[in-house]
Amino acid sequence: MPVINRLGKMNNNDERESLVKRDEDALKVKPVQQNFISSLLISKSDAIQVIPPFFLAGMGTLAAGILLNAVKEWTVFKEISELFILVPALLGLKGNLAMTLASRLSTEAHRGISSPLYVVKGYLSLDQAQALIVGILSSVVAAIIGIINHSAGNNMLVLCATAVISASLVSVLLGGLMCIIVISSTKYRFNPDNVATPIAASLGDVVTLSIIAVTARFLYRIPDPVAQKTLCIVILVFFVCLIPPLLTYAWHNPHARPAVLQGWAPILTAMVISSAVGFIMSKVSEQFSEILGFLPIINGVGGNLVSIQASRLSTHYNIYGVVNFKELAMTIFLWGLVIPGEGFILAVKELLEPQHLTIIFYTVYFLSALLQVGILLSICYFMIMASPLVRGLDPDLYAIPLLTAMGDFFGTGLLTAMVFLVHRMGLY
Repeated sequence: MPVINRLGKMNNNDERESLVKRDEDALKVKPVQQNFISSLLISKSDAIQVIPPFFLAGMGTLAAGILLNAVKEWTVFKEISELFILVPALLGLKGNLAMTLASRLSTEAHRGISSPLYVVKGYLSLDQAQALIVGILSSVVAAIIGIINHSAGNNMLVLCATAVISASLVSVLLGGLMCIIVISSTKYRFNPDNVATPIAASLGDVVTLSIIAVTARFLYRIPDPVAQKTLCIVILVFFVCLIPPLLTYAWHNPHARPAVLQGWAPILTAMVISSAVGFIMSKVSEQFSEILGFLPIINGVGGNLVSIQASRLSTHYNIYGVVNFKELAMTIFLWGLVIPGEGFILAVKELLEPQHLTIIFYTVYFLSALLQVGILLSICYFMIMASPLVRGLDPDLYAIPLLTAMGDFFGTGLLTAMVFLVHRMGLY
């Protein structure tokens, strides 16, 4: 008697069983395929929260690039070439301090802040102290390089005073803004990891560069040399005296105390890397001055993208104690933003500040940007994975400073090397 079921009429049981098995296998494979595809896609809410701040940050880096092209012609930048060494170190404060502060506050927000004002005051005090120390040390490094090159001369005090004033003001402005953004994001149910760091990046570069340029110009143009030196010394003494009470207050705040103990090595390492980038920039300004305005863009965009990834991974690690490999979808999404994001920014730059560079340059630029961001996103995972190997090390404190500094290094190094290579080949 033939067997009739939903598969149709069959001649024997073996054929019926084989078709049923094949049908069941197909049903098993389909969900696996769907799960794999869905694992490579981010949620709509994440995309909505990431894209607008990212493009806003891109406009900030564009403004910084245009501003750097303008101020490089100022007399103070020509007479004190060490300012080019100082610029990356102080621009790095957005990664060293503002973005790190945003990442720490985002973690606190996910845990639930019981007394936001108390937490904020502790972190801001530490942020200000670290900014002053980084400003002083970066100016000393720039001055030493100037002495070695016999170019710093009598302008070392102007250089140091410019550094501490800029570092202090940047810390106050960006630190305060980060606190407002994180608390507001929590109130309106946004993920602060997606919002805070890109906004810090969007304002960080242009605000920092503006403060450096205006401060250096003001101090340099004081006509009386004695008055100039006296004012610079008073500024330095005042800010140095602020450091001990700021650190003492942060130490007595239980939320900020771990950062007081752990936060110095990554910040100082990032400062050294940024100073090396500054040295490269000072050489680039001599040989390929036309690409100088592109460096804040490639460095800023790369730092913005990896800071989003680092903030999300750090928050998950601090809450659950494991690395979230489900973030692969966000990693792919962030890397995919490189071409459209950089393309949009460069198109606006060409409209505002036409330079009529060749297609070879833009090809080299996009290749450098893709390599830079790909390297940074990969290193980000390895950094967070290394956290369990170093007991008590908080990725919120070290990931973003080191990654943004490496972003500056890879961005500047790759673009400069590729431009130099095509120049030697006679293509540029």
